[in-house]
Amino acid sequence: MSTYAVGDVQGCHNELSRLLKLIDFNKRTDILWFAGDLINRGPSSLAVIDQVMRLGSAAKIVLGNHELHLLALVASGSPIKNSKDTFHDILASPNCMKIVDWLKNQSFFHWDAKLNFAMVHAGVPPEWSLEKTLDLAKELESVLANEGTSSEFLLSMYGNEPTTWNDKLAGNDRLRFIANCLTRCRYFTKQGAMNFSEKRTPMVVSAELVPWYLMPARKTANTRILFGHWASLNLPRVEWEKHLVYPLDTGAVWGRKLTAMRLEDSEIFSVKAAQ
Repeated sequence: MSTYAVGDVQGCHNELSRLLKLIDFNKRTDILWFAGDLINRGPSSLAVIDQVMRLGSAAKIVLGNHELHLLALVASGSPIKNSKDTFHDILASPNCMKIVDWLKNQSFFHWDAKLNFAMVHAGVPPEWSLEKTLDLAKELESVLANEGTSSEFLLSMYGNEPTTWNDKLAGNDRLRFIANCLTRCRYFTKQGAMNFSEKRTPMVVSAELVPWYLMPARKTANTRILFGHWASLNLPRVEWEKHLVYPLDTGAVWGRKLTAMRLEDSEIFSVKAAQ
């Protein structure tokens, strides 16, 4: 039995199928973790979702910003307005609401004590311990899974404020911060505020900005964390174990490659993008 963590698929069904063939994945014995953003930007969001849902208990996913975007669009009842969105196939599917319900019952943060790995789509703020991150993720998950509260959250989640954590945050501000950090963050300022405008590699950005995993006194610094969301990061492999972070988004949807890591021995498997 092996456990594999897969980076952002983003509708790249061809690449996902080839990657599973490469690792000789067997859903009866192996487990797949997905680091969020299964959908959008690529050509086959529905096929990817269908494939992952069919895996049943052999798949474990955390939600990314693109899953939340789809859920918010459905909650609003509005047609797609962003020309970059490519999940029309999900919205047109007779199984759309089944997919929506399935997504609403997924996690934002996953921890496996036996494997000694955590997984998040984007990042974790320095103030949160592993236990606090799990608790806050569950807080958000319970809101999303509840039919009476999910729509209100989804319709109020867009926005970049607040940018700093405070235990006294409440209501939509609290939920928005939790969601933004777990599904959108890359950088914090040295003063501890999330920055959403910068996406480039740390090698070329202002010294005022600090990658989330390098924030001083980060309380999850001793936790091994798998994450996606940051195709431009290009963190050297030697830095992975140094900082106990494992970036898995290798830009399949941007023509680069789709990557999986076997958690038992950290071996990397990749397939080149088809387009």
